[in-house]
Amino acid sequence: MTTPLSALLAQVDALNDPESPFAFHVEGDRIVGTWDIAHILYVGLLGAGKIDETYRIEVEFQPDEATYELEEHQRSSDLEGGITTGGTIRFGGSTEGFRGKQTRIQKGFVAAPYVRTPDSEGHLASWSFDTARIKDSLTSFLESHGWSKRKGFFGRMFS
Repeated sequence: MTTPLSALLAQVDALNDPESPFAFHVEGDRIVGTWDIAHILYVGLLGAGKIDETYRIEVEFQPDEATYELEEHQRSSDLEGGITTGGTIRFGGSTEGFRGKQTRIQKGFVAAPYVRTPDSEGHLASWSFDTARIKDSLTSFLESHGWSKRKGFFGRMFS
């Protein structure tokens, strides 16, 4: 039996675990999951930099069919500058964005004389990210309440 959308949305807080790096909340008639993957500022001997990475997953419902669709958004940016061994000054950065569906596993670290994250300061910061962690938690919750993933165009055409 499918849990009505209003009752499902009222239970979204049950998805949140204080030990988890991501959180879910309700925006209108959607469930939104967010993961602040990395927010790191570092200062090295000849330069400094900043790394920011975020992920967002949105669930859109089709209540008449008791189905849902997922859309993912990821944004990454980095900025760095300093003095090269040749004595020139350099600055650079990049920003990337993604919207759609993805499967991604990522690990990274920064080691420098000074590294700051929202949680700590020191000489090292590391991060990891796996889309399966947040998606599995979310889809298990939805399917346990009787909702199923909406089939794509060909899936609907041939089913």
